[in-house]
Amino acid sequence: MEDLKLVRTLLEQLEAGRNAVLCTVTNARGSVPRGPGARMAVLSNGISLGTVGGGAVELRAQQDARTMLTDGTGAGPRIYDLGAGGQTGMVCGGVVTICFTRIDAGARADLGKWAELLESRRSGVLLLGPDGCLRVLEQDEPVASDTDAAIYREDIGGEGVVYLFGAGHVGRALVPVLTGLEFPVVVYDERPEAVRPEDFPTALAVVQGAFSGLSVHIRLTAADYAVVMTPGHCADLAVVRQVLAWGPSYVGCMGSRKKRTFLRTALAEAGFSPEQIDAVHLPIGLEIGARTPAEIAVSVAAELIAHRAALRGGGSGPCPA
Repeated sequence: MEDLKLVRTLLEQLEAGRNAVLCTVTNARGSVPRGPGARMAVLSNGISLGTVGGGAVELRAQQDARTMLTDGTGAGPRIYDLGAGGQTGMVCGGVVTICFTRIDAGARADLGKWAELLESRRSGVLLLGPDGCLRVLEQDEPVASDTDAAIYREDIGGEGVVYLFGAGHVGRALVPVLTGLEFPVVVYDERPEAVRPEDFPTALAVVQGAFSGLSVHIRLTAADYAVVMTPGHCADLAVVRQVLAWGPSYVGCMGSRKKRTFLRTALAEAGFSPEQIDAVHLPIGLEIGARTPAEIAVSVAAELIAHRAALRGGGSGPCPA
């Protein structure tokens, strides 16, 4: 995950005795490149990781962060105007607030907790104070009185895993696309020849097990995604019946509209509600005219991006009109 890579890098910098600056988008209005939660770290050698949107906004933020590293001042929120005549020279018309946090020895404990939450996929809360101070809490951890004045709060961690059922041609094309987009992926198939770990080096795990007995090996949570593309209709139905009962965040199944009729009828006969049946994305993926495994992988990934963005409360993309 991008945040985990960034946090680990900041911890490595502290271990080496070097400070850094963390830049976090905390507010955005109008047409802007990135919304709240976008992050960039500027290291003591001037290198930056992550992004707060690119372009002039990011350049100004990098310059301000480097100045902060030099003279130790400037922590806290700053406003960047993207309108004509604003200080960025852009014409998108939006306004972005970026909070600057000095990453020094005092931030080590909270960074460590942040990394732990991301690694364990537990939920937590990130708080930024008016002076840029960073605090990280467990999801149910009580907020101390000294954090009441936080100017920014963000839920962190706890995002779901994509369970890919079926490791055929499309599955093999899909895994690297999804992991490159920061989706952790577990590959599941009952065919021994299909679940060779060396074929899925970026996957979180590769599991061999019967499609009819998923619970022996895995169990999906309400945050997880199910992507179903097994070798046959009956196996698809078996998987969808099991995962729907667990209530994951997303269920998608590869197939034709004729197959959709078959699946909907079978699910209704099995006692699933109309709401549960309607929640199954079939055919899976956005309609972009995809035909090859690589093209289908892009269409499926695009649909998962849209679903994740909706869960995060995301907008319509870079500099929307």
